Amino acid sequence: MESVSKSWDRWLPLVFLPFLLTGCWDRVEIEDRGFTIGAAIDLEENLGNEEDKNEQHVYQGTYQLVVPGGLGQGTGQGGGQETAYQNLTSVSDSLFEQIRDLAKETSRTPFFAHLEMIIVSEDVAKVPGAFSNIMDLFLRDHEMRRGVKVLISKGNAGDVLKVEPKPENLPVMFLDSIIENAVKNPQMLQEVRIGTVHEYLASNNSFVIPKIEMNGEKVDSEGAAVIHGHNDTMVDFINGKTTEGLNFIKGDYKGGLVKAKIDEDLVVYEIKNAKRTVEVNTDDKNKIKFHIMIQTEGTIGESFKRLDYTKPENIEKVQNAMENEIKKTAETSVEKLRDDLKVDALGLSGYVQRKNYALWKKICDDWDHGDNYFSKSEIAIEVNAIIRAPGSIIQIEK
Repeated sequence: MESVSKSWDRWLPLVFLPFLLTGCWDRVEIEDRGFTIGAAIDLEENLGNEEDKNEQHVYQGTYQLVVPGGLGQGTGQGGGQETAYQNLTSVSDSLFEQIRDLAKETSRTPFFAHLEMIIVSEDVAKVPGAFSNIMDLFLRDHEMRRGVKVLISKGNAGDVLKVEPKPENLPVMFLDSIIENAVKNPQMLQEVRIGTVHEYLASNNSFVIPKIEMNGEKVDSEGAAVIHGHNDTMVDFINGKTTEGLNFIKGDYKGGLVKAKIDEDLVVYEIKNAKRTVEVNTDDKNKIKFHIMIQTEGTIGESFKRLDYTKPENIEKVQNAMENEIKKTAETSVEKLRDDLKVDALGLSGYVQRKNYALWKKICDDWDHGDNYFSKSEIAIEVNAIIRAPGSIIQIEK
């Protein structure tokens, strides 16, 4: 019996070894993957009658797939070169069905684990509940990642994926590079990822999403779309100047410039660092008071006014001028969002909640809806601009 036991000890691993060496039954080779990197969702206008569309909305999805053979051949302009991407469209009231239908148009299995960007048209975003419905698939599916960037297009979203991508190979990569330039242009909104959108939707807070627009053959990425947290519906676009003020107020200002006139001559202040603090007074729920302090540090990037910056009074003069310009920009955002749209995309509700939670529980359902306590609030802006270096001086005015 002992010899039989030893024999089994030797042969048992060999019996089970084949099971460990077998491959995955559902494996797909990498060269057979249809890597989908971009999705654009538009409202289909040509299907169904008006009564049907009021009950069930039909969407057109445009999906950008990578064509590996064209990646090293440029953008396919002339010479029979193969493009590095393929845009496929599908129409359905279900995005899941659209994605399944893609398999009928391409030899490669659509694969969304490398999705980089979702573009939703303003027509879709303005339909009550449609934006959150669109996000549902991309948040729910196991292939999707929470780092996918979300944009709202002014006009047709599918057209944005057709942009000439020079010097990139892929339109989505070209658009992604433009979005990253928000660190240099404060009139652009910082990228918003679907994981962050999920948090906004779950908390019913209002928020903003970067805007994208085709202006002829060029891309315009200034401004943002305002989404109302009450019904997850887009209210309106805000322009670049309002977006810049919003970035100041929310503490998302990464760098940029401010121009001011000093005795009718232009001086440019390059902001290297910006931060803000917010204080709130909740003594009167019908007039909640916010005090927003914005502090910036920077240098003189350009000056047509010949000043002696070694004199403190000249430094102070320029700083005061820049503070006035920054304050006006921030107040423009307050006026647009509080007085015009009446939507708290400034993110001030969180300060009320932390300051006075008992009060917040009473007014949260009417913060920027119903009684709209946000629109009744007072928002005071204070700015402190610091010049760290005036730069080289060509000539001092006598």
